[in-house]
Amino acid sequence: MDAETSRFIDNIVDRRIIVAFDLFGTLLSTDSISKKLAEYYPDKSGAISTAWRKYQLEYTWRLNSMGTFEPFDAITRKSLLHALSESSIPHDECQISQILTSYASLTPFPDVPTCLETIISTKHLQPIIFTNGTSKMAKTAVINTPELQSFGKVRERDAILSADEIEKYKPHPMIYQYLAAKVGKSITVGDRHGGIDEVVLVSANPFDIVGGQAVGMTGVWVDRAGNGWHDALVEDRPKVVIRSLEELKGVLEGILEAKGIVWEKVTQETKEES
Repeated sequence: MDAETSRFIDNIVDRRIIVAFDLFGTLLSTDSISKKLAEYYPDKSGAISTAWRKYQLEYTWRLNSMGTFEPFDAITRKSLLHALSESSIPHDECQISQILTSYASLTPFPDVPTCLETIISTKHLQPIIFTNGTSKMAKTAVINTPELQSFGKVRERDAILSADEIEKYKPHPMIYQYLAAKVGKSITVGDRHGGIDEVVLVSANPFDIVGGQAVGMTGVWVDRAGNGWHDALVEDRPKVVIRSLEELKGVLEGILEAKGIVWEKVTQETKEES
């Protein structure tokens, strides 16, 4: 079979598995933010960090419920101010700016580089960053993090999907449906390839997994701390639980095998065609 015929068939039967990675907290650790907080507020950095994350998420969910939208960088700033105000901690604009700047230089988890390189070098797997963060925040993270340079090998329009494109935050169903439609995986009819179950959502956030699985995605929850699943909102538990992204290869091998697809490395010919 020549290359042109092969591409024609692949267009009819979409054999890609989309691997959608959450960014903050899944690929990138936010520990460096806690360290920055400790520089300014050593006695209360832990409490501030916890409250900041709490309000950051709460604001996104409230905006979803109200049917309105603000960019994630604005929400991140407002939720930090909320956390500081609640603790009656004085602050100035310089401190706030320095703390927020730390979002641009987060440290990747140790299991990230090998995982991404494996996926980017394997046929039929397409990685994508799927984030509540703005497009600018995500692109800056990729540029500033050598371990994320694998995403630079993917065409930019395919590599990042941000909440600001659809103006809905996780776990609103529209953002997951938008992702599926953007990568051509929005419909499942019988055994036809191309269904939303062929989007593998990899996230350390339980609410993200619940949201993705609610629309039919395959959820892979990253439980690095090993604390187990406690989310009681729905009975549907994660399809897969892993302690490290190093375990993701085995999961993806199983998914490809179930689809009748052989695990193959990307060849030079494949790279030139893409």
